[in-house]
Amino acid sequence: MREGWIKIFASSEEYQARIADDVLKQHGIESLVVSKPDSAIPSIGQAELYTPAEKAEEARRILREEKLI
Repeated sequence: MREGWIKIFASSEEYQARIADDVLKQHGIESLVVSKPDSAIPSIGQAELYTPAEKAEEARRILREEKLI
């Protein structure tokens, strides 16, 4: 993970993290989705969304406004 980035969202459904990522990018906020599949069953796992720490609060606000979190 990039230094200074923090997790702002996680979901067991990767598509939800991808939608949130797209919404943030539409608002000019840099973000990154990291998929973390389960070691025993790769189709199960979690997708995490990260942003730079200085943008995290704004990113969360946008995702709340869009009813994504």
